Amino acid sequence: MRNRSSWHEGLLGEVRPRWQQGYGMQPGDLLDVELGLHLLTQVMPTRPVADAWTLLSGYPYEEAFGDVRTPQAQLMVRRARHYLWDRSRRYTWHNSLTAYLGVDENLRGFAFDDLDDLPRRLQPSWAADRHTVYAGLLTQPPPLEERALPIAGAGDHIFYVRDQRHSANIPADLLSEQPRPRHDIDALPAGNGEPITVTWEQLESAASAMDGLEAGTPGKINSWAKRLNRVALLVRDEILGEFTTSRTLTVDRLMHMVGMVGAGKSTIRDILAYHLVTDQDRKRRITIVVGDVAEVLTVTEQFRRLRVPAAPVLGQSTLERNIQRLHRRSETPADTMLTQHHAGFAYLSSACPLDALRGFEARRALRINDAPCSGLHSADDIEKAESARETEPDSTVFRRRRPPAKPKRHGCPLWFTCPRHGGSRDLVDAQIWVATPASLVHTRVPDHLNAENLRYLELACRRSDLVIVDEADRVQMQLDTAFAPAATLVARGAESWLDEVGKHKLTELARQGRLQLSSHDIDDWNNAINTVITATDRIYSMLINDEPLRRWITQDYFSAQTLHQWLLNEWFPSLRRTRDISEPETSVDPGTPDAQSEDLAQLWAEMSRVSAILDGFRDNPLTPVRLAGPDDATTPVVNRLVGMATELLHAQRTVFVREYSRERLKGLLREVVPGNKQVLGDFDANLHRFEFTLVLAVLHNRLSFMTTVWPRVEAALNLESTSNVLSRRPPKDYMPVVPESPMGNVLGFQFQAGDPNPDGDRSGELRFFRCNGVGRELLLELGNIPAVDNRPGPHVLLMSATSWAGTSSRYHLHAQVDAILRPHDSEIDAIKGSTFHRQFLYPNGVTTALRLSGVDPDKRPQQLEQMLHALAVPDRSLTGSTSLLHQELEEIEDPQRRRILLLVGSYAEADRAGAYLNNQPEWAGNVTVLVSDDADLDQSWNTLPTDKPRLHLRRGDVTAFPDTGGQLLIAPLLSVERGHNIVVPGGKAAIGSVYFLARPHHRPDDITLATQAINDWAVRQVRGPGREFHQLALAAGSPGAAGTRFRAAAAKKWHRFLTRRLSWTSLPQDEKSAFTWDQLVVIWQVIGRLVRGGVPARVHFVDGAFSPREAGLKGDDTPATSLLISMRQELEPYFDPASAISPIDRSLVRALYEPLYQALRDMN
Repeated sequence: MRNRSSWHEGLLGEVRPRWQQGYGMQPGDLLDVELGLHLLTQVMPTRPVADAWTLLSGYPYEEAFGDVRTPQAQLMVRRARHYLWDRSRRYTWHNSLTAYLGVDENLRGFAFDDLDDLPRRLQPSWAADRHTVYAGLLTQPPPLEERALPIAGAGDHIFYVRDQRHSANIPADLLSEQPRPRHDIDALPAGNGEPITVTWEQLESAASAMDGLEAGTPGKINSWAKRLNRVALLVRDEILGEFTTSRTLTVDRLMHMVGMVGAGKSTIRDILAYHLVTDQDRKRRITIVVGDVAEVLTVTEQFRRLRVPAAPVLGQSTLERNIQRLHRRSETPADTMLTQHHAGFAYLSSACPLDALRGFEARRALRINDAPCSGLHSADDIEKAESARETEPDSTVFRRRRPPAKPKRHGCPLWFTCPRHGGSRDLVDAQIWVATPASLVHTRVPDHLNAENLRYLELACRRSDLVIVDEADRVQMQLDTAFAPAATLVARGAESWLDEVGKHKLTELARQGRLQLSSHDIDDWNNAINTVITATDRIYSMLINDEPLRRWITQDYFSAQTLHQWLLNEWFPSLRRTRDISEPETSVDPGTPDAQSEDLAQLWAEMSRVSAILDGFRDNPLTPVRLAGPDDATTPVVNRLVGMATELLHAQRTVFVREYSRERLKGLLREVVPGNKQVLGDFDANLHRFEFTLVLAVLHNRLSFMTTVWPRVEAALNLESTSNVLSRRPPKDYMPVVPESPMGNVLGFQFQAGDPNPDGDRSGELRFFRCNGVGRELLLELGNIPAVDNRPGPHVLLMSATSWAGTSSRYHLHAQVDAILRPHDSEIDAIKGSTFHRQFLYPNGVTTALRLSGVDPDKRPQQLEQMLHALAVPDRSLTGSTSLLHQELEEIEDPQRRRILLLVGSYAEADRAGAYLNNQPEWAGNVTVLVSDDADLDQSWNTLPTDKPRLHLRRGDVTAFPDTGGQLLIAPLLSVERGHNIVVPGGKAAIGSVYFLARPHHRPDDITLATQAINDWAVRQVRGPGREFHQLALAAGSPGAAGTRFRAAAAKKWHRFLTRRLSWTSLPQDEKSAFTWDQLVVIWQVIGRLVRGGVPARVHFVDGAFSPREAGLKGDDTPATSLLISMRQELEPYFDPASAISPIDRSLVRALYEPLYQALRDMN
C-alpha cells in the first residue's frame, strides 16, 4: 500500500494556522483537490474542472478523447490514482470542488468560477511551492507505506486474546543472534525486464535434467522428457492468418497461451520454470499461480525434489482450515495423528513456541489464530500506560476524538525460528514462489521481514521475471469474486460476524462509560449497528415462522432492489416478459396508443407509480422526505412506508399491537397497489413479502452505512481486534490498479437455510457481499503494477485450455491468444474418435425422459434413483441380462480404462447415488463417491453392519481413483471440471466413459454470475474489437458526460443481470450465446479428464433437459431448445470456410475445440 498523505505535512504547516472551521473541508482535502486539478492541467488542459474525476476511475475516457497520448501522461494518471482513488466518483469530486470554492482564495492554488470553467493557476503566499510538490508527486514513485514493528526482547511480556490477558516470559537464551532475513524490494528482476526467449532444445535439455534428478530421489517419476515430446508449440502468424509450428517460445510482456484439454500445459509450465531458474547465465525468479492450496504444496514439493529453492505463499488467516484439510487428506484407516507424513506439514504447522512460555493462567493451548506473532507488549510499558490512564480525567478521553495512547506493540522474537512461519522465511531466498490467487492478493508480507506495508502480489510483481498463471480463466473468476467478497452476517456459533461485532461494541462502550458517543461518527455508527441487529432479528423471526416466505427468498441472492423487482413481477405478471425496469426488451413505446392497448398502457403507468414509491422508500427507509411540490402524490406514500418500517422494527409483538400494525400494513399495501388482482388473489402471502421487503430495505441501508463509516470509528472502538471480515473486502492496495465497478458499489444478501430442529423449525445463515471493482482486470495489469516505481514489470504467461471461449462472460480472457500447445496428430486423431450419445431414460408407461435439471428439489432424489435403476440394475426377469452400465464397460476397448464417471449436481446427490448403487448386488463394493475436502468423515471407508464397503475419496485425492479397485466414480459435475488428472501408469486417462446425469447450469441464486456478467460487459466495452467504449464516449461529447452515460448504461445492465431469469428459454439471444459458451467450457473440461494421454472418450447425456423436445418425444430440437445443438451452432462458423470468421480465429478454434465439434456434429 502506498502512503497517500505523508506529502501533506510539508505544506500543511503554512496552511493550517490560517484555516477556518466553516470551509467545509479539511486542509488535506484542499491539497488533494489541487493535486487532481494539477493533473487535469497536465493531461487534459482543455477540459473543465468538473471532468477531472474521469481520470481517476480506471476507465480510459482521456484516451478516447485523445487527451492522453504518451506513456508519460499515462504514467501521471496511474500515479495520481494512488493518491486520489477515493475521489473517482463524480458526486464526490463535484462536492469537493464546491467546498473548495468556499475556501479563501488566498489559500488556494487554483481559481475557477464554476464547475464548467477551466482551472486557472494561482500563486498563493502560503505553501507557495505547492505546485512544485504536485509536479513531483506525478513524476516520482508513490512512497510505500511503512509500519515498522520493533522486535520484543527478553523478559516479561503481555498480550491479549479478546478480553483475556496473557503473560509470557521470554528467556534470553532463546533469542537468535543470526541476521534477520529481509526481502530486498529495491532489487531489480534478474532479467531486467528483457523478453524471455527459450528454444525447444533448451526445454528438452531441462526435461532430461529433471528426469535425472528424479531418478535419484524417492517419489513420483514424472517422465518430463516423454511428456514434452508429446507437445507441439504453435505461434500466432498474422501474415499467414493461422497458428504455425515454432521451435522458439518468446514471452514479452503478456503472452496468452492456450491448448486443447490434456495438451501438456502444466508440463510446459514446470519445465520452463525449471529452465529459467537454473540457467547459469541469469537465474531468474518465477511466480506460479495455481488453483488451490493442495496444488500449491504439491508443486512446491516437486521443485524442492528437483533441488530448486521453492516456497509457498500461504495466508495466515486460513492456516487452521488448511491444516485440517491436509490432515483429512493424509488420513488412512490405520493412521493416527502421529503417523501422518506429508511434505506440506512443513508449511502448515500449528506449533507456537511462545505458547510454552506463558504464565500460570495458561489452562489450555492457544488457538491457532490467537498467537501473538505481532501483538506483544512489554509488561513495563503496560504498567506505565495503566498508571497514566488512571490519572487522566474520564471526561477528556473522547472529547478530543482520539483513542488514548497505547503501549507500542512488538513482534515475537521467536518468529525467526518458529515452525509456523518457515514458509514466509523461505520466500525471501526462494527462486520459485507458488501461490493461489487469494494468497497473493490478500496476504501481507510479514512485518517481521519488512517495514514496508505491501501484499505479496505487489512484491511478486517487483521481484519476478515471469509470472505464470495456470488455469487463467478460473483465476479470472476468482479475482472477480475477490472483489465481491461475501461474509457470514448471522449464523449459529462463532461464524456470526454481526454477533461478534455487536458484543465487541458493547464491551468497548462499557469500558469508557459510553463516553465514545460524544463523537458524532461513533454515535451514528452505533445507531446503525443497533438498527442492523434489530432488522436482522426481525428478518429471522419472519423466516423461521414462515416457510413460504423462506422459499420465496431462497432464490437466495437478494437485495432491497431485487425484492422490489420480484414484487413488481408478481403484481404485474403480464408485463414481466415485455418490460424490465432497467432496460426494455422491446422497442415498443407503452405510451403510444398504436403500439399497445389502452389497458396495457394504464397497467404500465400503474407499475411505474408503484416502482417510484418503492424506489423512494429504498433510498431513505428511515428518513421522511419533503414533498417535491403540491402535485407530488408519491412522497406522502413513501413517508407512510417510512413510519411503517420504524413500527415494524420496534413495536412489541403482543397480539393487540401486532394486529394493529398488521391492519395498518394492510392499508398501506392496498394504497401502494390499489385494486391489484394479483395482490388480492393471495393477500396474506403478498403482505408477508411486503413486510419482509420493508425490513430488508432498512437492513440494506444501515449495513451499507455501517461498513462505509467503519474506518472512521475503527481505532476509537478497537474494531481491529474483531473478525477480519472487512479485510476480506478487496484490499485498498488495488483500488488504484483496477477500474471501479462500472455500476458503483453494490451490497446484497444471501440466505442459506439450515437443517430443521426436532420441532421442525428451520434457521440458517445470512451472508452479505459487496462489489468494489472489476477484479478480472488485475490479471491483465500484473505486468504494469511496478510501472509507477519506474521499474520493469514481470512478463506474464496466462495458460488455460478454455480461456478463449467466445462470448462466455465467465471464462473468456480479453487478451489476444499468442500461442497454442497441441498434442501430436496421432493423439488428436485418437481424441477425435470420441463419441457422444443422447441416452434418455423413460420409466415404464411414461413418454417424458427422466431429468434432474429444473426439477423441484423435493422430487430430484426420486428422479435420480429412477435414473440409476435404469442404468445400473438389469432386468432380473431375464436370465443372463446385464445392466446398461455393465454393457458400457464392455464397450470400452482398453481394459485399463474400464471405469465410468457418473456426474450429478452436488456432493449430497453423489452420496445418495453411491448409497443406492452400493445396495445393488451387482455394484456392491465397486462404487467410489467423491466428497469435499472439508467433509467430516471418521474414516475413509464407511461401513455399517449391513452395508457393503463404499469408498469415499476426497476431491483433493481424486487422482487415486484408479488405485481403489472401483469401476464407478460418482461426483458432482463441477468438482472434476479441472485441476486433477485421473490417469493410469503411462499417463493415459483411467476413465473411459462419462454419464451426465445432470445438465450443467448456472445457479440462478449465485451472485457471482451477475458480477461476472457486468465485469465482462465493462471489459468488452473497453478492450473489445469494436472499441464500443471509445465510440460511446465520443458520442457523449465530453469526458464528464461520457462518464455519466457509461455509469447509467452499466446500472441498467447490472439491474438486468441482477433480476434476469436464468432459464434457457427466457434468455435473449446474446445472453443465451454467453450461457452456451459457459456450459460448453464446463462440459469440455470434464471430458478433458477422459482424453488425457491421447485417448478417446465415450460421453452419454442422460438428463432429458439436454434436448427436451426429443426427450419428450415431441419432435426435433433446435438451438433455441437444446444446449447440445446450441453448442454445435456456436462452434459451426469456425469450421465453415465460407463464414465471416477471420482465418486466424478459425485456426484457433480448430486447435482448441475440433474434437468437441466433430463429436457434437456426429452425435446419434
